Amino acid sequence: DATMVVQCQAAFQGNMGKIMLRYQNKTQGAIDSLNVQVQNVPYLQLQKQDMPPLIGPGGVNMQQIQFQVRNDFAEPPTLSISFNCQGQPKTFNTWVPASICKFLQPVTCNKDQYFGVWGKINGAPNEITQVFRSKKPVVKSEVEAIVASAKYSVLQAVDPNPNNVVGAAKLNLGAGDIYCVLRLEIEMGQSAFKLTIKTNSPAVTDGTKEFLMMQLAAPQ
Repeated sequence: DATMVVQCQAAFQGNMGKIMLRYQNKTQGAIDSLNVQVQNVPYLQLQKQDMPPLIGPGGVNMQQIQFQVRNDFAEPPTLSISFNCQGQPKTFNTWVPASICKFLQPVTCNKDQYFGVWGKINGAPNEITQVFRSKKPVVKSEVEAIVASAKYSVLQAVDPNPNNVVGAAKLNLGAGDIYCVLRLEIEMGQSAFKLTIKTNSPAVTDGTKEFLMMQLAAPQ
């Protein structure tokens, strides 16, 4: 708003993540009693850096938050920012920018390995199929880039239809990996998709669907 700007840089590697938050005071007065709370959740181990509670006029504070995945999850934790500006208390609530897809690791596999996982996972809630239209004319290389941004590998010479995009990933939880495969069947002339996702975790299946639909699907 007109009081504060919060910017975020994030980095993820395997089941570890780090975000750097930058709080900028946009006013000519001081911001005090700055307090940032991250929701305590069982599926993430969090370590939050301490930060001064005061930001001078036009000043900036920086804060680092590190986390490690303990279990799969459907929603990231909430982030609550509260402070006083010119005697007026303000509170803003948002999400930590850490969807489950951020912690996936791409997996390279051959056709037999891919369909070996595919054949073992059947039915809801671990399997989801969604048919939808694209936001714009489909360019396969752009679709592959979006799949890769979801931390899935883009596998070549696996699907018998060269128009389709298939991928694989895993989530390392220490106690055991969650394996994930997806298939995007593309109707080029119709700018439409049939998306099928299969994983060992309903939360990862749904999280992958939400991420890809946000990037690919046209508004209803």
